[in-house]
Amino acid sequence: MTELNFGIFDWVEASNSLSPREIYQHKIELAAAADQAGFHGLFLAEHQGTPLSIDGSPSVLLAALIQRTRRLRLGALTFCLPWYDPYRFYNEVCMLDQLSGGRLELGVGRGVSPIESRIFGLTDIEQSRAKYRETLDLFFAACKNRVLRYRDHDVDLYNKPLQHPWPPLWFPSSNQESIEFTARHGYSTVLNTTIDTARQLFSKYREIWSQHRNDPGRHNAHVERPFLAKTQHIVIAESGAEAEELGLKAYETWKSHMHYLTRKHGRPEVLKLDPFAKESVQRLAVGTPQSILPELEAAVRDSGMNYLMCIFSFGDLAPAHALRSLQLFSREVMPKLQDLH
Repeated sequence: MTELNFGIFDWVEASNSLSPREIYQHKIELAAAADQAGFHGLFLAEHQGTPLSIDGSPSVLLAALIQRTRRLRLGALTFCLPWYDPYRFYNEVCMLDQLSGGRLELGVGRGVSPIESRIFGLTDIEQSRAKYRETLDLFFAACKNRVLRYRDHDVDLYNKPLQHPWPPLWFPSSNQESIEFTARHGYSTVLNTTIDTARQLFSKYREIWSQHRNDPGRHNAHVERPFLAKTQHIVIAESGAEAEELGLKAYETWKSHMHYLTRKHGRPEVLKLDPFAKESVQRLAVGTPQSILPELEAAVRDSGMNYLMCIFSFGDLAPAHALRSLQLFSREVMPKLQDLH
């Protein structure tokens, strides 16, 4: 698990200057550019009731991205399973995988915010965990059978995922307990942690994965080499000063979106966010293609990741600037990072 791969993550944030229609159009253009540039995948967040994301239904936007791309793999990180009817979730996954020609990556999780889960009537963690398990277990059962017993009804199933037995699975993790589950089943994962914590968790993942990679019943056994990803905010321009000015402004807006719900409800902020601090869980890399390369190489090396999950579009960064970062990265940075690995 040492070969370096590249993907894109996007929260699909609300904007004071762009309408939702313009934001969605920008994400479609970003996906098309990533497809042409040779990225492995593009992943969307799912959040509710916060300016951090107006992607309350990832399947809808993913279906649009599918139509504008040919090779790029697409998915949500994550589909928040407690918020879904299990049977409808199964059908949406089947449709997306079929529409994409087998390019779906399937991120699953409980949802990081208890505040958001209340929208769906989930008032405690145990409720959320039970609904998560119900939805995922039903999904696995439906993929394996032609008839599904669901809520006292036998339901005939006329659709399946194109990828067998189901699309590659992702499960974001940020603590020791989750890493053990994730590694044992071979899920790909993405971390929102410091570099030092990522190194520790990825090392633990590799150890557990190696011990259990041949166990029967693993959820992601059909994936030979899982991805260990770390997110990274990136702004690149021809001028380092311009990249820093744009990046810092966009980062502050994104940071306010990240803390929006906790501030609204008077709760303490749980994430350390500082653009350049070592102890920040989400650092910002800004500069020219030449100046940014050593910083990204160090992030890859020091974290132990094998998948760099780039965040080019965030905060109030103009679409043109996000696309420029993607293009400069893919032309002048990505090949050199690949050569170093």
